[in-house]
Amino acid sequence: MNKFSFLLAALCVSLNAQEAKPADAKPASAPAAAPELKLTSDAKAEPKAYFADVWMGRSISDCLTFQNNIQVLGKQVEELKRLQVFLENALTTPEKEARGHEIAAKQAKLKGDNESMSKLYGGFSIERPYQLVFTKAIIATPLSNEEFTKLSAAKDFKAENILTITDKRFQIRNTVTGQGEVETFGLSIKRITDAKTQLQQLVDLQPRLTKDDDKAKVEKAIKEIQDDLSKSLADFKKSNGFDFNAEAITLPAEAKLSVQITEEEKKAIEAKSAPAPEKK
Repeated sequence: MNKFSFLLAALCVSLNAQEAKPADAKPASAPAAAPELKLTSDAKAEPKAYFADVWMGRSISDCLTFQNNIQVLGKQVEELKRLQVFLENALTTPEKEARGHEIAAKQAKLKGDNESMSKLYGGFSIERPYQLVFTKAIIATPLSNEEFTKLSAAKDFKAENILTITDKRFQIRNTVTGQGEVETFGLSIKRITDAKTQLQQLVDLQPRLTKDDDKAKVEKAIKEIQDDLSKSLADFKKSNGFDFNAEAITLPAEAKLSVQITEEEKKAIEAKSAPAPEKK
């Protein structure tokens, strides 16, 4: 939470306090004592986590398909949790049996789908923690029919720079390559969108303020955010070659999937990859 978020929160609390009309004003009770924290000497350190690379996504389709498959498995897991609650709340034996059969069928389906994912993605399993790191991203902006007609008529038009997603056309504007670069781009987008949101919140808050001190604070904050936003937008255009567009989409084009492995599995992998001893 940045300083502008704190300012917004403080002013909203102040306004709510001013607008509230309690029937009786009661003295505030003494705050409860904070719980005593005791440090124990026998605390065990968390075991070190090891991850192994198991799959590389090399296209937008690869990356989106994996993400969609993960969402499907996640929905199945949530559905099983919901059914388990129904089973626990079942009142009659027939209802319990019906719920039990339904859960068994859903579990079998999940098991099969998880095994299919394991074959597709080098041993991936929803039972293991995993990391999906994007190493390449495509940034595209939406095109209206008029914009597409004008663009496609140009002499330097390249069809490969146009994406069609669910009947909507997008123009590829930039490609970001490298894990760090993709993460930095994501942060720059978040910085701009967060600033725009905070700016709108402060503008909406202004008419409700009655204290001169609060008004001055908000005016100062608005000016600072506007200055920061102008710089961020200029930096964005300089880095990407086009103006920031809130409707732009970022599509993963390459990704690396890693799954958590045990220390024994790590040693086995290292043993297999170790160079053979030289013959004398």
